[in-house]
Amino acid sequence: MEQRQVVGMAVDTVSLDVGRTTDVATHYAWLPTNRWGLECVAHLEQRRAVGTTWVAGTPRISGATGGPSRLIALT
Repeated sequence: MEQRQVVGMAVDTVSLDVGRTTDVATHYAWLPTNRWGLECVAHLEQRRAVGTTWVAGTPRISGATGGPSRLIALT
């Protein structure tokens, strides 16, 4: 099995967690390990799987655990 060094994930749903979970297990397991997650990202399937460079712009908000971002695909 191939091992990958995944550092982030993007989903087209409103949460990294599945459904109406109340424990947000993915948030607690994924984000504290210095990895990132983007939510509400639409139409990812319209970009090439190989050869696309993704640029995520996120502001630093004092005291916040997240915030709005802008995702740009360079193809």
